[in-house]
Amino acid sequence: MKFETIAYIFFLLKIICFLCRSLKLYNIRALMIKKTLSLLLILTLSMVSGFAQEKTVKTPKSKTQKADKFFKIGEYYTASTYYKKAYTKFKKNEDKSRAAFYAGECARSMGNNLESEDWYGKAVTAKYKDPIAKLRYADALKANGKYAEAIVQYNAYKEEMPSDAKAANSVKATETAQAWKDKPTRHRVDNMSALNTKYYDFAVCENPEVKNSLVFSSSREEAKGSKNDNWYGEKYFDLFQASMDNNEKWSTPTAFPGPANSEYSDGAACFDASGKTMYYTTCPNDKEKNTQCKIMMTTMADGKWSDAVALPFNSDAYTCGHPCLSPDGKLLFFASDMPGGFGGKDIWVSAWDGSVWGTPTNLGTGVNTDGDEMFPTMGKNGRLYYASNGKPGMGGLDMLYSTNEGGVWAEATNLKSPMNSSGDDFGLIWNTETTGYFTSNRDGGKGMDDIYSFLVPPLKLAVGGRVYDTDTKENLQGATVELFGSDGTSLSVQTAADGMYRYDLKPNVKYKISASFTGYLTKFHELSTVGLEEDQDFIKDFDFPLKSTAKPITVPEIFYDLDKSTLRAESKKALDGLIQVLNDNPTITIKLTSHTDYRADDNYNMKLSDRRAKSVMDYLIANKIPADRLSWEGKGETTPKSVENDEEYLPFKTGDVLTKEFIDKLETNELREKAHQYNRRTEFEVTGTTYVPKN
Repeated sequence: MKFETIAYIFFLLKIICFLCRSLKLYNIRALMIKKTLSLLLILTLSMVSGFAQEKTVKTPKSKTQKADKFFKIGEYYTASTYYKKAYTKFKKNEDKSRAAFYAGECARSMGNNLESEDWYGKAVTAKYKDPIAKLRYADALKANGKYAEAIVQYNAYKEEMPSDAKAANSVKATETAQAWKDKPTRHRVDNMSALNTKYYDFAVCENPEVKNSLVFSSSREEAKGSKNDNWYGEKYFDLFQASMDNNEKWSTPTAFPGPANSEYSDGAACFDASGKTMYYTTCPNDKEKNTQCKIMMTTMADGKWSDAVALPFNSDAYTCGHPCLSPDGKLLFFASDMPGGFGGKDIWVSAWDGSVWGTPTNLGTGVNTDGDEMFPTMGKNGRLYYASNGKPGMGGLDMLYSTNEGGVWAEATNLKSPMNSSGDDFGLIWNTETTGYFTSNRDGGKGMDDIYSFLVPPLKLAVGGRVYDTDTKENLQGATVELFGSDGTSLSVQTAADGMYRYDLKPNVKYKISASFTGYLTKFHELSTVGLEEDQDFIKDFDFPLKSTAKPITVPEIFYDLDKSTLRAESKKALDGLIQVLNDNPTITIKLTSHTDYRADDNYNMKLSDRRAKSVMDYLIANKIPADRLSWEGKGETTPKSVENDEEYLPFKTGDVLTKEFIDKLETNELREKAHQYNRRTEFEVTGTTYVPKN
């Protein structure tokens, strides 16, 4: 209430008091004066009531107006304070829901997932008119690991916005997130409590100039500035450094020297390979003009860091930050919402031309989305690691990686759980091939953002199996199993009484394994551990059933048209298997034998089988099997099939001989046709084991 209004009310009250005293002097006019007093009193009270009502109604409106102003310029902490106060004062659901929604927006922008869930939930309960509240509420629930509840809200949003694919995609991503959480990768993650505080500690990088050291951003009490950042409501970020001693104990973090720590926020730094040049992000706060975060560069000479200079692609029209260098120092990756992106902040890259950083280019849709992509880092393996809230993930910012394939950045791969959580996870760096650091605000942390270390334990990879006789199923004790790796590995073991073998394998190696035994054909298997990221025991399909050379071996599924010797197309696949046997056993020579059933003239069958055996040999020769390793013979119907095992010749039993007498006694035409089919076969027998190529 204004001062002038209060003075006027006191003036009226004085008049009332004067008139009251006058009543004692002028009784004859008491009734008239009493009415006048009543009117004046009512007028005074109504004015007071009016001003009180104005305060009740207008104050929340004025608070939201102030909140909107601060929200627009990114001072989310201050804006949040006003929105929350307005929410408690408003009576109408329409007003309360809007204040709650924007309080949630502030909390989301500050990375406070618990508060954003609370306020978005209030907005939805108060029936905020924009369906986006349900989507934001679902995102917040997901960010807090409440996947089942998040799916309910995503579906509620989908009912109101059926044309928006985000809901369906988010439901699928949330189900995937639950699956990743239920089956985590082998990574081990630990909070680095020695470096963390109750404030923001994030964006780790290594300084090559100082061994076993880390540089990171923090809003801890020791930060240089005396003011608070109105975005987060804490001190402006500064860069700090800490070193690890020989006992793996971290020193107390201290402020990083040089120009990087100004009175406003500085952080998210990187160094070149020499440690003499540093790039970092600075975010000035100038209330007189629009300012944006920029990437700065400083160099060390004579033990001192030079004055920082802004990179040429910075602008007050958009933000640039989170720089990282490629291992050769020729590419600078960073995050920006500059024009030409896909929405929010994208990852961009600038190339060094020898004198200046060039015009940035966008990394494309394999990396970027309509959400935010931030905190890029480069691994020595050529992978680009970064954080995104636009790709399918576990909630908030998830860490992903992409590789450059032929000049195009491939579709990114999520690092899954436990590297990612339902909260924000970002800023991954590797300090060895199996260890590194990242930042997260996941549950169980010490502060708002915490620094975590991670370890990738060695992969447990192995292969094993049994060597046995194909026909009798008996174990082959003393069989030789050899393993050859693309890395030069060469190992050999002998099977025990159970016929078993086992080898431990290395990651990212291609292997060839052979099993051999005297009097049997050698057999090979191939397997690869390239690209595997989970423990695996290769057992299935790595047994070795070996064929004895003491008796003829049937080549299954060799088919001809009726009364013809021309190989059908499906027969060639089986013969390719025979070619593989000959290549795996390069010292053997074989004799091919073709057989027919008994349902034709003996002489005719003999000639037909002879032609068929010759057609098989011609196919082998055409596929580079030397002719002097091969011979052939047609036997017509003279040698009925003798069943070696039940499994390959069902429904017949081991020991059955499919003679004319045996077949004629079978009960059905179907069984008789099956027996005829087994008799129409091509076999080979090993005739020698000392073949030496002529050239």
